[in-house]
Amino acid sequence: MREKGQKTTKVNSPREFGIWGIENILQELKKELKTLYGGRLKKLILYGSYARAEAWKDSDIDVVVLLDGEVSPGKEIDRMIDIITDLNLKYNVLLSVYPTSEKALQKIKSPLLLNIQREGVTI
Repeated sequence: MREKGQKTTKVNSPREFGIWGIENILQELKKELKTLYGGRLKKLILYGSYARAEAWKDSDIDVVVLLDGEVSPGKEIDRMIDIITDLNLKYNVLLSVYPTSEKALQKIKSPLLLNIQREGVTI
């Protein structure tokens, strides 16, 4: 929540990632995850405030990591934690990743996954 009088900049469109190097961050994340997962990585989906064009410069960057096959989110986060941490430190951002499968994204009707389907922007 913003404090009264706090000055920051709002993102006006999901395509304005480049303003703060977010496009570069996402492309670097994608490259590193392709190295880690190979063909198992299907795509990345940006969701949350950046996808809704409601982000502020200090907003976290919410990303779905869509993987082929069965996905155990905790185990997948453990596998990619070094990549995420390195990017967070390198760019002074907070990447928030949610690993899931294509099957779960299409079939499970949780509020989070429905929201991702509705507002997600494929990277």
